[in-house]
Amino acid sequence: MFRHRLRDEAVVSLAFLLALNPALLYYSRFMRGDILVGGFSFLAFACFVRAVDFDDGRYLYVATISLAIGLGAKENVLAYGAAFLGASVLLLHHRLLFARFTDRTPLDTLLAHLRRAGGGVRRHAGSIAGSVVAFLATVVFLYAPRGSLPSRRTYYFSCLNPPYEPSFDVATAPTLGGALANPLRLPELAVFTLGTTVELNYCHWITPATDDPSQYLAFFGRLGVLTVQSSTALILLAVAGFLGSLYAGDRPDDLPAFGFYWGAASLVGYPFITDILAGWLAVHVVLPLTLPAAVALGVLVRWGREAGVDPDHLNLALVGALAVVLVGSMAGTAYATSYANPQSPDNPLVQYAQPAGDLEPTIDDIHALADRNDGTDVVLYGENLYNPVDDELERRPTCSNWFNGLPLPWYFEAGDVSADCAKNASMLSAALETDPPVVVAHADERGPVDERLDDRYDARVHRMRATDTPFVFYVDESRLE
Repeated sequence: MFRHRLRDEAVVSLAFLLALNPALLYYSRFMRGDILVGGFSFLAFACFVRAVDFDDGRYLYVATISLAIGLGAKENVLAYGAAFLGASVLLLHHRLLFARFTDRTPLDTLLAHLRRAGGGVRRHAGSIAGSVVAFLATVVFLYAPRGSLPSRRTYYFSCLNPPYEPSFDVATAPTLGGALANPLRLPELAVFTLGTTVELNYCHWITPATDDPSQYLAFFGRLGVLTVQSSTALILLAVAGFLGSLYAGDRPDDLPAFGFYWGAASLVGYPFITDILAGWLAVHVVLPLTLPAAVALGVLVRWGREAGVDPDHLNLALVGALAVVLVGSMAGTAYATSYANPQSPDNPLVQYAQPAGDLEPTIDDIHALADRNDGTDVVLYGENLYNPVDDELERRPTCSNWFNGLPLPWYFEAGDVSADCAKNASMLSAALETDPPVVVAHADERGPVDERLDDRYDARVHRMRATDTPFVFYVDESRLE
């Protein structure tokens, strides 16, 4: 997608950086929406570039549908749109600034860009309108309510503290199935889906930041430190590529400059819209920085190749040493964070809610036992894990304190594991009559379980958060033989 703007070595370098950057690699190993959002937004940007460069409106459809799918993965696609806008303004600014050193005035340059943009809008008005419709249709399809809607309070849960009066009536809203059965309700479905999506995103992301702006500087500083810790080599290359794109050659190179401005806009913007500073936010900063970094790394490769042809042994040695240091640093950080110490508290990419240690073998055993068992597969014991509620969202197991038990509910759902809950010793005794192959309890409440289980059960302790919250998993290993 970028080969018409980048040299061959820069194209290969870009692929290399996308594959090896520690933040991108680390969070591509999680079931999170951030990598999906970044991937679809990066594809959309590439399509926008080709639509402009080749004067081809067809790329707009791919771009807008990609953004819509990304929005279905996570709502911070909206932040990508803001970053695109901010980077475009900065790119225009540096074009106007450099126009002072040519025979054209900044005003002439601005008018020329406006005329070009106006001409493109007129030529591709149909594609622009069609791509907007395709975007909205995709968003409606992804966000339209299925089945029965929860109550107004549940639907607008994130907006009701402080008291808030929602703009849409949940009780009368159509669902996707109802609108397809009665196409006359499709416009109503579109208005409800798009309206509530905008409203819920605003009240969940924007309002908290405006109510408490004091956290911005703290989040900004921590995100900057986290990005540097995880991607030092990439940032050095990005700065070099950006400066080279501005001052090398006859005119600035727009693509690496835009990527640098996009990354800077993300660094400034994300602390404003986040409610927690998680490591995965670095993904959205380093992703666009791969563009100027690829240009710089491509230049190093080209210099090395030219030095080898001449031959210029001194330059070849210098370029080789610099490449080894930069690439070696990136590869070493990627290995340390994703493979050697993926759950260590010293790993800057670790987020508190991640389980510590290797939980996977125990989860695999639970799935295997559930496949062989006909009754209750797991009993969750103790007040820490017990909180039966009438949950309209049907968070399973419905008898459990769902948030305290995370991420276990996801693993139970993935393995079709049936779970029951016991709050106290008497309820535990009743639950054990079903002979469950697995019992789980917080370590502080394990006493009654230890008293009631025999030697068939192997007690395995896993911290369910990065530094605390130990759970004991009692696994009947005799049924695994």
